[in-house]
Amino acid sequence: MNRAEEGRAQRDRKEKSGTQRSGKEKVRNKRQGSRRPRKSRGTRHKPVFLPVLIGVLLVAVLFFLLRGCSPDIERDKRETGKTAENDEKTEEIPDTPVDKYGVFLGIDSNSFSITKFEDYDIIVVDVQELSAQQLAQLHLAGHIVYSYLNIGSVEKSRDYFERFQEYFMGSYDNWPDEVWVDVTQEEWQKFVSEELLDRILDKDPEIDGLFLDNFDVYSRISDMENEDMTQDAYDALTAILETYQEEELPVLINGADLFVDRLIREGEIGLIRGVNQETVFSRIMNYDLDSFGRQNDKEKETYLSYLKRCREAGLAVFLLEYTTDESLKKEIEQFCMKNSYQFYISEHVDLGFSDK
Repeated sequence: MNRAEEGRAQRDRKEKSGTQRSGKEKVRNKRQGSRRPRKSRGTRHKPVFLPVLIGVLLVAVLFFLLRGCSPDIERDKRETGKTAENDEKTEEIPDTPVDKYGVFLGIDSNSFSITKFEDYDIIVVDVQELSAQQLAQLHLAGHIVYSYLNIGSVEKSRDYFERFQEYFMGSYDNWPDEVWVDVTQEEWQKFVSEELLDRILDKDPEIDGLFLDNFDVYSRISDMENEDMTQDAYDALTAILETYQEEELPVLINGADLFVDRLIREGEIGLIRGVNQETVFSRIMNYDLDSFGRQNDKEKETYLSYLKRCREAGLAVFLLEYTTDESLKKEIEQFCMKNSYQFYISEHVDLGFSDK
């Protein structure tokens, strides 16, 4: 997960965005010839005889109404055979906390229990850590399932960790088994936008969206005060988002306020559906002991202003908090209900199931 304490000092510095270059075009062009083929959605034709067409449609509608049935509507979506009924789950992320939200990245195939998810509508899991059968159970139970994808760093537990060592950019504070990765490298971009995505879709063709983590790598690169590298990082990350958009996969970005703010400024906010922000009200005091406290006022207000900008830009807003304090839980719930924000409160840093 993107840890809220990582790199907060960068926020107070003005970002040197410079003038737009053609870097993004270069990123796209390098990958253009090697993208996996996608099924054609067909060509729409304009009606030649509009009155006749309308008449035929009306007759068809009346026919099905009189027979008391409705035609099956099938849609081509990533060649999975999804029906329109299933596709409706991904049309919109709810703007109000009516549908309960949960983030369960600490759950693997051994700790999986379908009954533990029954109180949640929208759930985030690590598809790489669950079996295809377990994922099918989640969909069958009616859950909206988002898959976690780590874009800006790599965990040592991943089978591809050693493959990208030459692109590592240093250790990740508070997470000794994780390192930052240089997202400007073409090989890494191709991996996360194609190969890793294919792994996800092969295991779970019904996945409803992606929960993307560690786009804060943009802030880390920006901190180097190199305009070219900062621009290259932005171009690389937006190119990755465009690939997911082509797959019609809604995207939530975890953290990464500097990057999301730039998306808003650049008019590219349509590349994502929403944002998830950790520790707005709470604070992790000890990562090993599940020790939590309240967020300081300055940090809290910074986050709240950012989330307000996101909502005004048309994004769905999600909060992920860590606390065992019942009064703080109530405060978070009341705030989110008032502002129509989704929220999840975990009692464990690793985002396993709650003890309750």
